[in-house]
Amino acid sequence: MTKRRIAEIYRFLASASMKRMNDDEKIALIRLLRTMKPVSQEMTDAAQDAFKSATENGVENVAKFVDEAVSDLGSQEVKFIIKTMTEDAFERLMLSNDWNFGQIEELHEELVV
Repeated sequence: MTKRRIAEIYRFLASASMKRMNDDEKIALIRLLRTMKPVSQEMTDAAQDAFKSATENGVENVAKFVDEAVSDLGSQEVKFIIKTMTEDAFERLMLSNDWNFGQIEELHEELVV
């Protein structure tokens, strides 16, 4: 899994509600998020540094510059296992949030054992 993908999933799940999940499922998700956070933070820091550099150097297309600057970092493969949820736990997570079908399918593919 790439660092960019880990960061995307982290950002998405970090704002998710867990209100319908069992306590042990919540703990497992929190532990997963804690392991994902450093990768997400690394991507965020790299993007912020690139943005700062672009604005200080008068780069015209800042968004493109930032995307190119973090592209190599984001494409790095990391051995990362996030398939930690049962089907039932995922269903409770899904019911706790107002997600569209595409988002549900993406998360299901990554999270469910």
